[in-house]
Amino acid sequence: MKKKLFISINNSFFAGLLALLMLLAGSGKTYSQDAERVFISPRVGMTHSTALPLPGELQFVIGHRFGDIRGGLYDVFGLDLATIRLGFDYGFSDRLAAGVGRSSFGKTYDAFVKVAIASQKEEGFPVAISGVTGYSLNTLRGIYPAGNSGLWPRSSYFIQVAVARKQGALSAQLSPILFINNLETRLNDDLALFTLPVTASLKFTRRTAFTVQYIPVFNQPFFFGENPLSLGFDIDTGGHQFQLMFSNSTGMFEKAVLTDTQGKWLDGNIYFGFNLVRVFYLK
Repeated sequence: MKKKLFISINNSFFAGLLALLMLLAGSGKTYSQDAERVFISPRVGMTHSTALPLPGELQFVIGHRFGDIRGGLYDVFGLDLATIRLGFDYGFSDRLAAGVGRSSFGKTYDAFVKVAIASQKEEGFPVAISGVTGYSLNTLRGIYPAGNSGLWPRSSYFIQVAVARKQGALSAQLSPILFINNLETRLNDDLALFTLPVTASLKFTRRTAFTVQYIPVFNQPFFFGENPLSLGFDIDTGGHQFQLMFSNSTGMFEKAVLTDTQGKWLDGNIYFGFNLVRVFYLK
């Protein structure tokens, strides 16, 4: 009974949320995300930023996270131990974008819808605001207990509201996230987490920036490891975007980042990774 009620609440909440985001995406005719582009890329650190792909812009995202750098030359500082995610993000308009991806971690498929609600303007609205809702499906065999077959136990969801401001060369973002996992196998129960990622980015030039992000996770379960922390360097060449980072997480989608971060910075338990974004202009 509890699980049926939980399913009903989940489906109603996220269906209503998606409808609201689509309504916001279609409202208004004067929006322009170019008013003040707060971040170089639609993704910053380990989460989404307020930015969207431009209308008609298809982004092919190749993400790699490697092993512990403490492995030294034997593992080529973790390069022998790679996790990969391939994804496509597309901008339908100034306000609406969506994407899909597949990660080797948990053989997981993920999808998201992103809506720009407001843009920062030099003389006007002071911040940029975007909403994101997403879904992921773990397809790894042999990890879910008998009697929990089908898509439901393998599914997780999230909603994120990103609020950001650019002031000179410095950009900052707060992006509260509500995450729900239908069946967490380590609990044999559902799991809901709330987190408040804090992100700051300092531009050196128009196309390069240094980024730091910390993600405190609240109501942590007993198996929880560490709060995710990343340091990164972003480069935009026009047709490509490069995001180089060091973090204590190998995750590249919300469930992996929020529930499977185990590295400890103070112990030198750090992973190198990068995102390579190839931009195609379809319009």
